Amino acid sequence: MSSQATPTLLVESNTLLREGLRRILAETAYNPVALSSSLDGVLTDWRPDTAPFLVIMDSARDHGEACDQVRQIKQQYTFARVLMLVDQYDLKHIISAFQAGTDAYLVKSVTCEVLVKTLDLVMLGERVFPSAVLELLNEHVLRPGEETATQEPVKSFDGQFQSKGLSVRETVILRCLMDGDSNKLIARKFDITEATVKVHVKAILRKIHAKNRTQAAIWAASHLPADVQAS
Repeated sequence: MSSQATPTLLVESNTLLREGLRRILAETAYNPVALSSSLDGVLTDWRPDTAPFLVIMDSARDHGEACDQVRQIKQQYTFARVLMLVDQYDLKHIISAFQAGTDAYLVKSVTCEVLVKTLDLVMLGERVFPSAVLELLNEHVLRPGEETATQEPVKSFDGQFQSKGLSVRETVILRCLMDGDSNKLIARKFDITEATVKVHVKAILRKIHAKNRTQAAIWAASHLPADVQAS
């Protein structure tokens, strides 16, 4: 991600948390240009132009209102990116947030590093699903064994994940993708080079017909046997 500054608006009702986030972001490319307890407040202090800008907003108090605000932002400023901060993950809230156009969805307990990396991905045009969201989807929507017209049966793990012809190493790396691990972290886990990880990831995407890591992670949530561990 470029070090070029991204105009960032911070909407947080909790004064202490708002100030804490401001200080965290002050040394990054996302140093807030306006912050307030309300969306109207930040838009009064700073008016967007035609350049991409970022809105970090709290949706813990009234999630429905927050989703309405996201729709308002997206309709008025098509170049805007929005990250929602919540106290905990709720599947219905997650679905409504992404339907509203939210670009990323994070709990407030994430580390500073995860927050900044997520913002980097959002400004690159990605929509970010944390691994916990995939677990919720797996539990409530994509339960293994419940086949649909677009799903294949879940195969057992007996030394090699037979579905799609994935090798043992590819299977555990797929688990890492589901957990949101970077290539660097995966390389460290298995004591291999990042170049080797990239080769494995490319092979995985080809075999499961996924276009990117996010699609691979979602596929893994509904197909990967629970006893496959990334270790």
